[in-house]
Amino acid sequence: MSTLSLGSLLTQTTENANGNPPVLGRFDGNHILVPLLTRKIPPVLDQLKIATTLARARNASLTIINPVSVPEQIPKAHGQKVIDSDDRALLEWAFKQADDGIPHVDGNFVYTRDVVKGVLHAARTHDVDTLVVPSGTQTGRLRKEATKRIAAHVDADVVVVNGKAGFESPPSILLPVAGGPHSGLAADVATTIAADCRAWIDILHVIDEDAPSHKREHAQSLVDDVYHRIARPESTTTWVHEATDTAEAIVEQSRYYGLTIIGAPTKGRLRQFIFGSTNTSVRKNAASIVLSVRNNSPTLDAE
Repeated sequence: MSTLSLGSLLTQTTENANGNPPVLGRFDGNHILVPLLTRKIPPVLDQLKIATTLARARNASLTIINPVSVPEQIPKAHGQKVIDSDDRALLEWAFKQADDGIPHVDGNFVYTRDVVKGVLHAARTHDVDTLVVPSGTQTGRLRKEATKRIAAHVDADVVVVNGKAGFESPPSILLPVAGGPHSGLAADVATTIAADCRAWIDILHVIDEDAPSHKREHAQSLVDDVYHRIARPESTTTWVHEATDTAEAIVEQSRYYGLTIIGAPTKGRLRQFIFGSTNTSVRKNAASIVLSVRNNSPTLDAE
């Protein structure tokens, strides 16, 4: 059974003069928030490594919070009564993972009745522009829903860390693109990580094997637009790849890269790309870390 093309999966936007969806979104990366949504070390370690890489490359501030759900019968002012030694140890350990090259690192426990509201409030209070979170599938059922709600409603751009655990400085980055509201942010995040890690970027766009000539021209124009945006000609290449199954093509190519970065879907079932369903194999089957990035700019009507 064939899947939709990458363009139809990832974009629902107006085309530009070349017939391509516009490349939208921008990574500011001035203040990054890392909420600890699980005690599982592998996903938290990857979350922290991605966040510290972005912060170091952008000379950004980093805030780490451990949100604690406080029962109704306990005043939030006494929230410290519900934390245990594991909570304290996790936060202390997270601070130790922060790189010395980051100009400012802070954070604390956030005592809240609702984890989602607590993280959203922390994002507003600290005036963050970027949120780095683990995939919902790595945090348990309840925290999975929390991750989805946070990503959808936070007034900041979101980087969701998915895929194979074990992030290390990647020698090369796969950047599948299709234009649309998150593609510019994906390109900027790839550029930031590549600059810090001295990595190569391959810009990939997948088209159907029987795509007509005008779609091939549009595809080449799109990858060229992203290429010029990245502006690292000595370490960036473009690639228009023919395939009948887009997800399988990305998964297959991911095995040759240390990191894959893809723009988030924006509506309905397209969210499968971030949060994983039986219809999506990219996050589950990719042979590398996968970053799903979501542009939550106030000017973007993403819903």
